[in-house]
Amino acid sequence: MKRPLFVLLVLLLMSVVLPAAAQEMPRVVASTSIVADVAQRVAGDLLQVESLVPVGADAHAFEPAPDDAARVADADLLLVVGAGYEAFLARLIEALPSESTEIVVISNGVEILGFEGHMHDEAHEAEGEHAEEGEHEHHIGVLGADLECESHEHEEEGEHSETEGEAHDEHDHGACDPHVWMNPANVALWARNIADAFSTADPVNAETYGANAEAYAAQLEALDAELRDILAVVPEDRRLLVTNHEFMAYFAEAYGFEVIGTVLPAITSTVEVDPRTLADLIALIDEANAGAVFAEVSGNPQLAEIVAQEAGVPVVTNLYSETLSTADGPAATYIDLMRHNASVIAAALGGQ
Repeated sequence: MKRPLFVLLVLLLMSVVLPAAAQEMPRVVASTSIVADVAQRVAGDLLQVESLVPVGADAHAFEPAPDDAARVADADLLLVVGAGYEAFLARLIEALPSESTEIVVISNGVEILGFEGHMHDEAHEAEGEHAEEGEHEHHIGVLGADLECESHEHEEEGEHSETEGEAHDEHDHGACDPHVWMNPANVALWARNIADAFSTADPVNAETYGANAEAYAAQLEALDAELRDILAVVPEDRRLLVTNHEFMAYFAEAYGFEVIGTVLPAITSTVEVDPRTLADLIALIDEANAGAVFAEVSGNPQLAEIVAQEAGVPVVTNLYSETLSTADGPAATYIDLMRHNASVIAAALGGQ
């Protein structure tokens, strides 16, 4: 009788110990490679974070495939920027089974900049008036507290085929600018929000997630100081940015720059633009004496190249906005991305 009793005790102990040791960890999917990188810093070795949008792809133009829907449905957590950024996920999220995946908006708590659109009209071309161009560098609320942002990607519903000469106000007038990660201080908030989500899903390791987030926030604080040193070579009168689409407002606000115009007058990179708008932008670049036109590697630089050529300024096409680079590229991590972008801008506008 002793042997069966011994076996029973062993089985009882195994039933208590094994589930804790073999606990199934949360499955995490992030909307973009940038979000995935930040989340992986918080997760450390405890979790593996997947990116839905592949490295190198423009999230604005991304269309989920059926296997992407399956990946999201199988995830315990889906990490999204929010602020209207992930329009490409709207239908996918709507189709999710009830309570199958928790959606975590990692930008909750960020002070969101509004976007009124860069209207390149003749009234704003006079010298000294370019500071009024964007009218986007104002906070319109705290995401998740007193502000909710709607998707601004109307082109998904077929509304981007406007005729030549029509205004594009309907695309972005009064919209939230979701490119919050262009300020490292906002990404520190991301890290803490992600740590909270991981801790709720995996409370056993909550202390580790919190410690990882704080360690990463310290790295981001050091990055901020480094970026200021890199950008110190740019004189105040040359801190004017012309970009392919609107993605640098948070960067500009944080580091003393001004976005005076965009080739695509929108927060998304997939709208169309009429020739008059481009002509107005070319005139503005000349009037403001802007030093370059900046485009990102994930977008089509063709229009930016044309604008720069007509305005007689260099075009820079190697900024990173919506995606990281491959592991052997200059923007393999979020910190690398910001360091790379600052260095490129400093080299182009440094007055050398």
